[in-house]
This record gives sequence, structure tokens and C-alpha cells, in this order.
Amino acid sequence: MLEVDSINTFYGLSHVLHDLSLKVDEGEAVAFLGRNGAGKSTTMKTVMGLLTPQSGKITMEGADITQAEAHTVSLAGISWIPEDRQVFTNLSVYENLKISRIPIDGAKNLDTHLDWIFSLFPRLKERINNKGNQLSGGEQQMLTMARGLGTEPKLIMVDEPTEGLMPAYVETIENVLVEIQKKGIAILLVEQNFRMALSITRRAYLIEKGVIQWEGASADLLEDQETRMRYLGV
Repeated sequence: MLEVDSINTFYGLSHVLHDLSLKVDEGEAVAFLGRNGAGKSTTMKTVMGLLTPQSGKITMEGADITQAEAHTVSLAGISWIPEDRQVFTNLSVYENLKISRIPIDGAKNLDTHLDWIFSLFPRLKERINNKGNQLSGGEQQMLTMARGLGTEPKLIMVDEPTEGLMPAYVETIENVLVEIQKKGIAILLVEQNFRMALSITRRAYLIEKGVIQWEGASADLLEDQETRMRYLGV
């Protein structure tokens, strides 16, 4: 489904991604792991059209999206859930979720969509009239993920969804990711909690200094402490 083929991405003169290749198949969950600054978020921004690679190719279901802008990438079926919890703080939970539906159907089928969202995040239903700035960090993360699902994506790229969250919220996010997979939605997951990431994904990539250093089965990496220590330090 998503294929990233030998991309090279720069920030100005700084060469960040070096001939990077990865793929995510239909309905597959893939962990994308590495230390801070390894190039994980840059990879997601490049796929999403926020950065343009100087070379290489990105395709989604066979369509070339290498030079596509972010809204075109979104309509192609890719959603990016960033690590910094980008919610509209002056809008209510309901309004945040409604806005996320507009590109799909003008929010005509919002109620049906919200039934599913609230089955994943019951807490958001309780907070439906609260503004974004009245939510806790964990609730804002839930809302960020819920908004990312508003476009009915075929693939979601999730960047550090449990960072800084209380254990109860971490468990909620993990359960939601599992439920999303059951819907047939593919996942590319960046996550510092490697045990959680590897336990809910089928394959994994390790990136260091913008280069893919390892790829294979998540279960194998979970058992391979030497490789984890080398590239993750854990």
C-alpha cells in the first residue's frame, strides 16, 4: 500500500534521510523505532507532503505522491497523528471532531462516525462540550487521534502517542491502536515504549541518523536485546 523508495530529505543543507526505504501493507501495523533525532518524524513529514524529498519516490496504492501537498496525501488515504497534540484549543471536542469530517462528506454522516469514535474513546463523549484547552494531556491525545481518524484513512502514521501520559492513558491508547487494526486500517507507529510498539505490530524498522539499520519481525526484535541496545539503548 504505502511504499517509500530510496528517499533523500534535507533541512536546508542538512541531509537528514539517506536513501530511506520502507513499506506498509494493507491493514498492516509496523513499528518505526529509533532514538530521538534519528529521522522518524522527518520521515512522516516527508510522506505527508510537509517536506519534499530531493530524490526517491513515495507511492500510496500505486499512485505517486512524492510531490503531493498534504491535503492531497490526506485524500489519498493517509492520516498523520503528530506528537505535539495539535487540537483547536478554543473549540469544543465536538467541534474539533466535526471539522475533521468536512473533507470527507461535509460532516453529513457525523453522528455515525462519532458512534465509532466514542466507542474507542468514551472519555471524549463525556467531555464533548469542553474546549480543547480544558482537556488533560491524555484527553488531548485522545482527541488528536480521534481527529486523525476523521478522514477515514487507510493508513495512519502515529508519532509518539503515549509520550508523557499516565499509565491509564497509555493502556487506552494501546487498546485503541489494536481496535483500529481490527477495522483494517494500517498503522505506522513511532513510539518510545518499544515493548508496547512491538507487541501490537507485525514488522519493525530501526532507524539511526536517517538510515534504516534493521528491519524484520517485531517479535524477533522483542527478543533481540543486543540489536535493541545498539539502536535504541534499551
